[in-house]
Amino acid sequence: MEKTKKLSFKSIYDFLINYSIFIGIVVLVIYTWINNPLFLKNAPLDLLKRTAAYVVMALGMGCIMLIGGVDLSAGRIMGLTSLIAASLLQRLDALNRQFPGMEPWPIICVLLLVIAVGIIIGSFNGFLTAKFKIHPFIVTLCTQLMLYGVMLIYFELGTYKSSSIAHLNSEYKGMIINTVKIGNWAIPNFVWYSIIIGLLVWIIWKYTGFGKKVRLYGENHEAAKTLNINPLSLTVAVFAIAGMLYGFNGFVEPARVGGSGASAGANAELDAIAACLIGGVSFKGGVGKVGGIVIGVVLVQLISVCLQWLSISANIVYIIKGGLILWATVIDARRYYSDSGVNIWKW
Repeated sequence: MEKTKKLSFKSIYDFLINYSIFIGIVVLVIYTWINNPLFLKNAPLDLLKRTAAYVVMALGMGCIMLIGGVDLSAGRIMGLTSLIAASLLQRLDALNRQFPGMEPWPIICVLLLVIAVGIIIGSFNGFLTAKFKIHPFIVTLCTQLMLYGVMLIYFELGTYKSSSIAHLNSEYKGMIINTVKIGNWAIPNFVWYSIIIGLLVWIIWKYTGFGKKVRLYGENHEAAKTLNINPLSLTVAVFAIAGMLYGFNGFVEPARVGGSGASAGANAELDAIAACLIGGVSFKGGVGKVGGIVIGVVLVQLISVCLQWLSISANIVYIIKGGLILWATVIDARRYYSDSGVNIWKW
């Protein structure tokens, strides 16, 4: 009888630890609703838009975490590609045009260009990681710094050297933010794009040989070699796919928010990492699902929406997000080592 009670207490304890983030979010939502009765009525559409805006980047991050890596340059890749998209799709009559003598590019050409830029930078990260056995944390941290420098130089190339690029082509903006009416909800086009991309990534992860190789490689790098999985080509391909997703996100972002600036993409990778961890993707690799990542993005953005409704200072929000990522990492480590039979909570 005593043994049963002990096991029961342990199961409750494990449940509270493993699901502490979800429990905390439920409490936060209830508290926000009590203080703002209109929250449950007005917040869902905002949450849907926020989720669609960040889920593509989170899926890219999930690809890299699936092989046991991380990408700190994700936000800056998105930022650089957003600058390129915004500068090439400004209206001819825009004030402080980045390139006054240049006609706006065809939208499809800009889309292909920013995706190509994302693929090139992602491939660069993947090559250095796999070829020279450098931890992706170091590679992408350095790339992040270099990309920020490139972004600042890109501004200096413009005639007016302005700090932001706005007044975008109306056709381009319409392609992203025009809405489809469903009931009382006006759903922007970029939401549908995100849904399509999510479905494509899900198909690749679940039903293709490439997706299976990625998961196998993430589970055990050495064992994967015995299955004739080439670490270099696989790592480069994964980082390239992630870069492509960041590039698409960069194409959408200027039209969604009305422009781009030197701070574009700053810290966006942190939200993506938090979403992946909360959604069940492990830093150890080999574990993660598209559905989990989507849920993770929803929960991270739900926290942001709640804090906005509660008028919490932006300074406090940074502290909360940092703590959230740290705690999610602790839970991930606890789960991993528990599965390995190691109790990291024992002092």
